[in-house]
Amino acid sequence: MMRLTIHPATSWIIYGFQQMLERMLLARPEVSDGLTKLINLDLCPSVQQVTKKQLPRGTGITANAAIVGGGIAMLGQPLGVGQGNNPTCQGARGLSLWGLHDPGYLLQLLTSAARDDTVEFLFEGLPIFSKDIGGGVAEGRFDLKLDPVSRILVPHLDRIYDEMMRRAALRGEDPHKWVNPALYGRWVPNSLTSINFVNQTVSGYEDFLRLFYATHHPLYDGGHDLVYPNPVGLLITNVHGVFLGYHAVSIQRVAEDDEGKIRVYFFNPNNEGRQNWGKGVEPSVVGHLEIPGESSLPFEHFAAHIYAFHHNQMEVGDLKAVPSEIITEGITHAKESWGQAFTWL
Repeated sequence: MMRLTIHPATSWIIYGFQQMLERMLLARPEVSDGLTKLINLDLCPSVQQVTKKQLPRGTGITANAAIVGGGIAMLGQPLGVGQGNNPTCQGARGLSLWGLHDPGYLLQLLTSAARDDTVEFLFEGLPIFSKDIGGGVAEGRFDLKLDPVSRILVPHLDRIYDEMMRRAALRGEDPHKWVNPALYGRWVPNSLTSINFVNQTVSGYEDFLRLFYATHHPLYDGGHDLVYPNPVGLLITNVHGVFLGYHAVSIQRVAEDDEGKIRVYFFNPNNEGRQNWGKGVEPSVVGHLEIPGESSLPFEHFAAHIYAFHHNQMEVGDLKAVPSEIITEGITHAKESWGQAFTWL
């Protein structure tokens, strides 16, 4: 694999290779066999074309070698996946989660997309094949300056996600309640709580914020610490605290930093984890015990910017134990930043 994939033009794969070995992934048959299968895989014409188009000229690197190298790099750096200049944070979030917790499944998806030009997902018992549907959040228009795996898989995942959202629409609740567990897999709890947005108004925010503390903060969650990444929705603001839009990230863990403060460590697929969200909220990527690829914020800052999160209904701490002053501070911050774009009830 090293002889096939590593060239001067692809030297970035070396670090991914080293990290993959650190994770001992090649000892897992589904990974070693999955990567080996890609070496001589009969690629579909569209994948051949898009992969070769991004390769440096005159290197002699084959499309198969580029895909194998991309798989190695992603398995070595699952927190390094980026969406590029595409509205596909949902797909990038999935690639990262599978790279961490089900690398064999990720390689299976990659094989299907590269060979058959389709991937299959089940939604409420019914199969969805990406080749049979159009649309997508990106509407088929992609900036392909992505890693080799994302370049192949993200267009399929984008269509699958959009189709699931269409099927789950008009149910009176956030469609992600059904879509996220179906798209990402068994790691995502079936319960989803989201802010009640109706006609640009916000209601029930105090209860929403209190529940987030009681399910995620180690002082109030009853010892039910996070085990797997939790896909959550963020309300993104600019440097002045003005609401910009919605964004998908994953909470990786909640822990004390080097100063003893509770922080949320999260995966942000937008390639820039240090954005200034205004009002004193600035995610960091280093200096607070972050694992490479993580962003982090003090818990209270992160909590004041989420609008949806999954949780296990059987693992909720004491809601009354969450101090009222913490909730009040969170409400105040929300109203003074993204909340200015909404009416509060």
